Amino acid sequence: MEKNEIKKALYRQKPEARIRFIRKNVAYYYADLEERRVEFEIPINDMGDADFLPTMEAKLLIRWIQA
Repeated sequence: MEKNEIKKALYRQKPEARIRFIRKNVAYYYADLEERRVEFEIPINDMGDADFLPTMEAKLLIRWIQA
């Protein structure tokens, strides 16, 4: 799956992203699509004032997709 296909699937399927862990100033999230697992790596300094919860809509994390 290409990145654009993953983005479309995230909007269509609306999976929930769950945090795996935080290590060396990076928060690691994942979401399961029908075809595959999508991983997100969010640098702590990129978070700003936003709330990052243990579970949240995966489409909110599209910016940080690791393909």
